Amino acid sequence: MWPFRRKSSRPAPTPPAVVELPPQEPDDPFGFGYKNTWWAVPSVDMQAVVTAFGLQNSQPANWRSGIANAYDRSVFVTPAVDGWTLVTGFELPPSNNDVRREVAQPLEELSQTFGEAQVFSTHRIVDYHVWAKAVQGKLIRGYGYLGESGETLWNAGDLTPEEQSLGIAFVDERSLKDEEESYWERDDIQTASEDDVMNVARAWSVAPCDFKNYKPRERKLGILGSHSELFTRFFP
Repeated sequence: MWPFRRKSSRPAPTPPAVVELPPQEPDDPFGFGYKNTWWAVPSVDMQAVVTAFGLQNSQPANWRSGIANAYDRSVFVTPAVDGWTLVTGFELPPSNNDVRREVAQPLEELSQTFGEAQVFSTHRIVDYHVWAKAVQGKLIRGYGYLGESGETLWNAGDLTPEEQSLGIAFVDERSLKDEEESYWERDDIQTASEDDVMNVARAWSVAPCDFKNYKPRERKLGILGSHSELFTRFFP
């Protein structure tokens, strides 16, 4: 486990304090994503997303307030961008090495509701990078890498066409035999980076780092909550 995430893969037993925001005015989308986690579903129905994630203590929030608090302990449901609604928060899973356990079931459940669901996480301090998606209740693809220890944490499903187009071909050290130590002497070895997380997000749905350039037809408020109850059903 690393110091920037909580010490358990389970949600904290004591919910975070409720942030009380002043009256909010809609603003333009705010870019984010680096050193954080977000889930994405193809829906413009913000209330349906709030319900599916079990957002607690919800209140209206604009982009600036929502993202600022999402980098603390709150959870922010964004207004839809290009048909996708994102749910972001530093405390959202995945948070440790057992990536599949933390995200597979929630992804599959959400994809039964919305047709598809995706999750992305990245933190450059320990070189932690995750992306995964499920479609119609079935996990299609999952990948996780921890550069601090040089570990492939998760590599499930075939590369998607989008990943192939991006030239993603990371070595999975778990598949190498002891006698293949010379492999690591090559100078063309690729490992995942935060830019790969953003590139896959952009290819699969939307990359939140691009939102600063997005101009909506109408400014709308998102919804800020103290925490998501969705994950407590999988990690009681």
